[in-house]
Amino acid sequence: MRVLIYEFFSAGAMDDNEDLFLLGFSMLNAVLSDFIEIPGLEISTVLHSRVKDLMVQVPYADRVHISWTGEGPGTWLDQYEKMVESCDTVLVIAPETDGLLARLIGVAERKGKKVLGSTAKAVALVSDKAETIKLLTSHGLPVPYTERLTFPLPSHWQARIVERFPMPIVLKPVTGAGGQGVMVIKDPVRLDRAVKQFEGVSGPTPFLVQEYISGEAVSVSCLVTAGQVVPLSLNRQHIAQDEELYFQGITIPYQHPQAQEALDIAKRACEAVDGLAGFVGVDLVLGVTGPVIMEINSRISVAYVALREVVKRNFAHDLWLTCMEQRLPAPPELSGTFTYRVGS
Repeated sequence: MRVLIYEFFSAGAMDDNEDLFLLGFSMLNAVLSDFIEIPGLEISTVLHSRVKDLMVQVPYADRVHISWTGEGPGTWLDQYEKMVESCDTVLVIAPETDGLLARLIGVAERKGKKVLGSTAKAVALVSDKAETIKLLTSHGLPVPYTERLTFPLPSHWQARIVERFPMPIVLKPVTGAGGQGVMVIKDPVRLDRAVKQFEGVSGPTPFLVQEYISGEAVSVSCLVTAGQVVPLSLNRQHIAQDEELYFQGITIPYQHPQAQEALDIAKRACEAVDGLAGFVGVDLVLGVTGPVIMEINSRISVAYVALREVVKRNFAHDLWLTCMEQRLPAPPELSGTFTYRVGS
């Protein structure tokens, strides 16, 4: 069985951002380290030539077929499509921003390949934060009060926002990952300037205004298949908050009085999305009234990197069974804690 494990940033698709490159490589390295231990799999990946020296140091280097970018003709997408054609199964690690993850999965689906993860349709749905909030609301799940605004903005939009949302409020892009573009506005005077900044960064695209939920930022890691869900861990998210939010890392597991309630709510959220599969994260805030769902991430994230350090078995094997055999494993036993910090 030939398996392509493709990580967007370390493949050199956006080689001008060193932080994202290193973050992507850390996720790819963790996944490759686990999948290479599953018997009967022939593993391929795509890497930018700048990490050739680094790859010499990893113990599995001679057991992975690597296609190097930055050395030949064609775009990154051309190379991805070529690699997809040569494999049986694809695992894609990429941000949801601007529909990227759904697009890459869609390529694999159209070529008749098995995807180790959610369908492109499910990814597209949860990548749209407005549609996700609407779906979760219809299932009676706790979410922040949210309005979707589109450019050109309606007249008196500032007054409408101030009337409907007590300060502080949250502005965020409809699609995005890692907290990028998320702003916390504490003063109505700052609102107009923030929206102009948002428009300048994102272009004339829709954005969300949400009530601010005070509490602790967490996530729940899950395995999902065919409408079945097993929550794996409650994770503490380390987020620096000024006017913009910056994701700094994650600690797994996290003990909290609302832990079981958060696991249950995350499970119900995943059950609500048709086509969701594989490794899925649900972001929540543990507030005074209980857990509130922020979004669903249908992809491998840095939570995988931390989780594999506290799980006593090969976590990739669990992921393989979940996606290939639609068979959920028992919840893993977690030993100790592990913190992954961005840039460390």
